[in-house]
Amino acid sequence: MRGVVYALVLLVVIGLILTMASSALAAPANLTTPAGATGPAPFSSAAEPPAVTDSGSMTSSGTPHADQSSRPEPVVVLGTDNLTWADIQARAADTADTGANAADVGSAAAHLLAFASTNEAVNLAVRTPADRTCPTDGWLTLGKGARASAIEPAASCAGPTAAIPNDASPLVRALGRDVSIRTVGPGTQLTTGTPGSSPDTDVSLAPSLPEALSSGADLTIIDTGRDISTDAERITALDAALRTVQEQARPGTRIVIASVADNEDPGPQIAVLPSGTTSARGTSGGLIVGTSTHQPGLAQLTDLAPTLTTALTGHSDPAFDGQALDLPASGSTTSTTDLATAHDTAHISWLAYDALHARASQRTVIPAGVLLMGSTAVLLAWAAAVLRETRAERRKVVRRRVTRVAICLSALPTALLLVNAIPWWSAGARGDSPSAWVPGAAFTMTAAIAIGVLALAAGIMTPVHRWYTRSAASSAPSSNARATAPRRGGTADPVPSPPSRTTLMALLVAAAIPLAWLADAAAGAHLAFNNPLGMNAVVAGRFYGVSNTAFALAAGALVVVIAGAWDALGRSRSTALVLTGLLGGAALVVDGAPQLGADVGGALTLVPTLAFLGAGLAGLRLNWRHWLVIGATTVLVVGGFAVVDLIRPGGPTHLGRFARQVADGSAIGVLGRKAYALVGPFVSKPVMAAALACTLALVVVAVWWGRGQVRAWHAGTSPYAWLAPATGGGTTTALRALGVLTVASVLVNDSGVTMAGFIFAAAAPALLALTLNRSDSAPLPHDSSLPDPARAQYRGNAHDDGPGSPRKAHTARQSPATSGASASESPAS
Repeated sequence: MRGVVYALVLLVVIGLILTMASSALAAPANLTTPAGATGPAPFSSAAEPPAVTDSGSMTSSGTPHADQSSRPEPVVVLGTDNLTWADIQARAADTADTGANAADVGSAAAHLLAFASTNEAVNLAVRTPADRTCPTDGWLTLGKGARASAIEPAASCAGPTAAIPNDASPLVRALGRDVSIRTVGPGTQLTTGTPGSSPDTDVSLAPSLPEALSSGADLTIIDTGRDISTDAERITALDAALRTVQEQARPGTRIVIASVADNEDPGPQIAVLPSGTTSARGTSGGLIVGTSTHQPGLAQLTDLAPTLTTALTGHSDPAFDGQALDLPASGSTTSTTDLATAHDTAHISWLAYDALHARASQRTVIPAGVLLMGSTAVLLAWAAAVLRETRAERRKVVRRRVTRVAICLSALPTALLLVNAIPWWSAGARGDSPSAWVPGAAFTMTAAIAIGVLALAAGIMTPVHRWYTRSAASSAPSSNARATAPRRGGTADPVPSPPSRTTLMALLVAAAIPLAWLADAAAGAHLAFNNPLGMNAVVAGRFYGVSNTAFALAAGALVVVIAGAWDALGRSRSTALVLTGLLGGAALVVDGAPQLGADVGGALTLVPTLAFLGAGLAGLRLNWRHWLVIGATTVLVVGGFAVVDLIRPGGPTHLGRFARQVADGSAIGVLGRKAYALVGPFVSKPVMAAALACTLALVVVAVWWGRGQVRAWHAGTSPYAWLAPATGGGTTTALRALGVLTVASVLVNDSGVTMAGFIFAAAAPALLALTLNRSDSAPLPHDSSLPDPARAQYRGNAHDDGPGSPRKAHTARQSPATSGASASESPAS
């Protein structure tokens, strides 16, 4: 019987891995080059010879250029701020405004949309260290190729900014002296540094755009958003600059448009890349997939520096945090007349809709987290109150009621993932601004999906329980045979009786959490991205794979599922090792593999947690030598994932980049930032500090209360002594493993203490439900592990509970020596 169950578990795990691996390996099939693309060959000659500029074949410093046919075509970057696709669409379609400039603004917006529709339009995530990116932050980030702040985090965007760097920026240094740069506007100096500050660069500030274009520079950067504050002014200024470039730039010039700040309303901004731009990750739905984001139609502001460097020099710089998109070798300065006939803006509408999705997610994450953790805390407080029931005839009813509520709450993490398949974010939205009650819409739909998850689990549970019961009956023809079965060594090993329907239900609902979150992460995180509880393009902390929230939920539930399955399958040592190896190993592969979860912190955390859990369930005691081996194994596993990430095509993920930083010695800074992330929010934000203080106070009170209950239980005076039969088995081991998981997760993940909250929310309801419904795991009334007063109280309570009492359910057991719990929990010699 046990072999059949192991085989089924193995088949399920293998099928899950193959499904997720096939999804990941199928991704390169979409690596198509858009029509008209010339490929990522920045040094190939243009189809049309470049026009001779005023500077002829000379650089501004008087050094002759190389053969113009071998040089890349110039790039012009038009920068603005606080401009989204919805803003431009609204102005293009606005017929109610009858102001003097309404027609001009509408025409400018229509021209920008037409230009975007004939090129590669994307959303741009402009997040910097601050919650809102000021224009100065955006320009500084563009030059550094990494998130940077020019203003103190607590200051407003109107406050004093950092001084313009005296030396050249990383972007300018990466381009080198062979690439001439002209800038227009004060913001651009934050991108390049002070002109002339480095003798190895060719940077100068031009008084106007026409003069910058006439210089024949390889890279021209223009700040079109200076000294303006409304969408209409931004659109008009940006369109005027675009028309000037189209009219005066030499043929083949590649035009890039980017809004670099979102301080007015944080969210994805507009960006346009030249037609023919490609990505190492191909396209999806007609949109290029961001190299660093793995999401269609989404790039990061930090990607622009390596993109410009690759386009103008043919190589990037590993110092940049972003990843390059490949611009075509030649651009198109399509005339205004030609653009007036372009009206295919379906992709633009999708980008605006996706930006709405991101903003709604950002506004729902905190309420969703509070709902999940708060409901779990309320469940435990309510359970602690009602399970003190003194009337014997009411205890069974109370126990069943608490169990059902706990199972229902266990469905919430899965439902919060699946709800992203329904457009909850569009309820009451206007443009790309979600409504104020969008969290309520998300929670309403989540509740409906949770009911569906419970119904599906119930539908699966019934035939599984029926099959399990028949199989157990056929393999044990007599009651004596069912009680014990000979082991290879001659001792008795209990044959597990079928778990109850409620236990199976709790296991299935809990198992859905890691199954859903990990499978989605391996398939591209389409449900987790911009999710009410997941990562989003506004916070822009992560875009693919297993996020910190996903890992905390999946790992917390996984520990409970392994312990619960071990209870249901007989609690033997081999069962513990097989379950931990199969289920835990599959989760580790999905979480850590770079082409699937790409989660560094998760892999570092999961290995010691699984080792501790498996050893505890198998009855093995770990000493310091074992922990050294576990630590070495963790390093080897993560190192193996890093090697795979570095050698595979498509560019490295977080893991590969961190491995490079370890190799070149720059990882210290990364570790320092992660360490600060643990304490920074509580130092800089009084509200967070107050919340932490309240949480710690609650934890202290809970620990104090729990220790008192343990002392009362040992003394035989605890009101929960009647629950003693349900507290055996793997409950204690699971709790300790969850402690290891929580401590490790908080230390190695930059989400800090929030990891503990999500682990608690995923594990506590499921563990409570399984503990209250454990039948085979219950210790005997005469088990020596119970103190004498508790055994006496248990006998009386079990007798009062009637025919369904736990004591009567275990009369077939003969002695503590035959108990699976006693056998498995004894330390190995």
